[in-house]
Amino acid sequence: MAAMHIDEKRLNELIKNGDTLLVDFWAPWCGDCRRIEAAYDQIADEYAGAMTTVKINVDEIEGIREREDIRRIPTLRLYRDGQLLGQIVEPPAKADIDAFLSGILPKRQTGDDREIHDMIIIGGGPGGYTTALYAARAGLDALVLERLSAGGQMALTHQIDNYPGFPEGIGGFELAQQMQQQAERFGAKTRLADVQRVELAASPKKIETSEGTFYARTVVIATGADPRRLGLPNEQELLGRGVAYCAACDGMFYRGKTVAVVGGGNSAAADALLLSRIVDKVILIHRRDTLRATKIYHQPLMETKNVEFRWNSVVTEILSEDTVTGVRIRNVQTGEEEVIPLGGVFVSIGRQPATALVEGQLALENGYILAGETTETSLPGVYAVGDVRTKPLRQVATAVADGATAVHMAEEYLAQLG
Repeated sequence: MAAMHIDEKRLNELIKNGDTLLVDFWAPWCGDCRRIEAAYDQIADEYAGAMTTVKINVDEIEGIREREDIRRIPTLRLYRDGQLLGQIVEPPAKADIDAFLSGILPKRQTGDDREIHDMIIIGGGPGGYTTALYAARAGLDALVLERLSAGGQMALTHQIDNYPGFPEGIGGFELAQQMQQQAERFGAKTRLADVQRVELAASPKKIETSEGTFYARTVVIATGADPRRLGLPNEQELLGRGVAYCAACDGMFYRGKTVAVVGGGNSAAADALLLSRIVDKVILIHRRDTLRATKIYHQPLMETKNVEFRWNSVVTEILSEDTVTGVRIRNVQTGEEEVIPLGGVFVSIGRQPATALVEGQLALENGYILAGETTETSLPGVYAVGDVRTKPLRQVATAVADGATAVHMAEEYLAQLG
């Protein structure tokens, strides 16, 4: 059952009536809002009868962001007896929404799934769902455990132009949805669950999640990578108040402002171009004297009139009052400092592998799971695909290739088990 879409008048009526009410403040352009949709609809099903679940499109109601003090979306707010009980902003997983609700509403029951699956795939990005597709077509019982929605970081990419088969390009979210649907057409299953602990050396392998415990003969780790942070003292507290990590998700909040993009790789270049169509001015700050991004980005950036560059520079301080007001940068060659007034800072300095789950169980190299072109890890029956493994190039195409390879290797392993 999908959550109901309502207007502000109906929202106020429901609050006044004293209903237990969960409200999702969202917008169609927001990547995180789209990613949360499947989980939010599942929440609506699971709490049916105990809670009314609704959605408010903040773009359709003039001034509602200011009246409701919505600074980031999606923002989920819970009301009861006419009172606001709390809110959760940009939840990274369905489990975070469940945890938010569990202290107020009856706790949902979870339990062990005693079925032993042929393969469990942890992570639903392009590598994860390609693995699921190949596994299902090979007749394996494949289960994808995903925290929120298909696609991983790909789902937050506004436009993908370098994946074969789409001559006009395709949105990352749309491509992710298609990958999930294709895998599930052949029998792969998806469970929205936050994986909390794994026992990869066990037989069968054990995966403990927010939705119970699962077992499998083989496991594929497809957990991807998370945004790197600048590491500045007030960076975390200014998240959503001028600091952001996703231009496609949050760029619209900075319309008409001057913003900085910190970084020099493909992500930073793509973010700067995207923001240049929304904001008044983009200042790209990079520690080197030329971009690391591929050449296809260089000319468009140089020709974009509202993009400026600060080469050989690093951000040493984020200046703020209630929100970001600017940054202090230092030239790494001369030591000269400069204060730049800004309305926002988009941090795009790369990603770090999400491997905390397997530390101490799998061999790692510089934080990445040690796995070559076979995708085999240091434990038999465990494979690593996509950005989480050691590899020279991390792209959608290479993640997809990993998924196909992992299933081939898993089939050989399962044949040996008998």
